[in-house]
This record gives sequence, C-alpha cells and structure tokens, in this order.
Amino acid sequence: MRRALAFALSIGAVAAPVAAAPPATFSAPVQSDVLTRMFVWWNGAFKDPQGFTADAFGRYFTADGAMRINGTERARGLPALAARFRMIQAHAQAVEIKLPFAQAFSSPDGTKIFTYHLIDAVEGGKPGHEMVMGYATLRDGKIALIDFLSVEGQPGPFTR
Repeated sequence: MRRALAFALSIGAVAAPVAAAPPATFSAPVQSDVLTRMFVWWNGAFKDPQGFTADAFGRYFTADGAMRINGTERARGLPALAARFRMIQAHAQAVEIKLPFAQAFSSPDGTKIFTYHLIDAVEGGKPGHEMVMGYATLRDGKIALIDFLSVEGQPGPFTR
C-alpha cells in the first residue's frame, strides 16, 4: 500500500486506497466511474465479434484518447483503440479484466483514477495472468489517457 501511495504521489494524484479508511480530503471512485463502466463494457465487448468499434469506444474515451502500456503508446484515437482491441480479440480465446479493482482511488479533483487490477486470459490454449497498475486521466467526463504498467504473472495478451 505504501508503494501504491508513493506512485500516486509521483503522478500527482493525492488519494488513499479504497480498502483503507481514507482521510476526509481523499476520494474513492464510485462503482459508476467512467473507467469501471468502460471495463464492464470491455469485458462484454470482448465476447462479441462486433463489440470493438470506434463508436463504442467513443462512449468512454475522448476522440483523441490514448492508451500507453509499459511506456509505449499502443493506440491514439477511437479507430486505433478499436483496431488494437480487435487484434487482441483475434489472438486470445478469452480475456477478463477482474472487477472490482484490487485497489482504486481518485484524485480529489476527479481528473485521475488510479487502479491496480488483475487480468486473466487464455491465448493459444494457455492461461495467462497480468497485474496492472496505473492511471486514467479524464477530460469532460471521458478517458483522455490510460497509462498502465502491466506485469505478467504468466504471459498474457496485453504485455506484447
């Protein structure tokens, strides 16, 4: 927990983990935050061959929304986000982003959501697990940037 808070402070988010009793000046995201809603949608969309479209991503992301994983930009813009996840969908037999998050908190002004979460996947018939932590930056109620660090417990689709 101390490391997560140090990481949050280094990115400018002053908050406390949801599992701990937060001081009054900190805020925890509610289950209806845009990041949680997006991941609930994402888990369902993965199972639908037509689920990942630019329009669908536009419900949750800004038009210029970007995704950075392990320091590398993987997609920018709604068409690129849809294409990226269609590629993952084509290569993995199953992917589930585990909800609720293992840990999550929001910046007091609501512009950032920090999360630590787990991903289970099956790719090439082999199960994979990833541990993911990072943050989403919000603009006008939508995700403008996802910046995550993903570490393999066992190989998974997001780390490549």
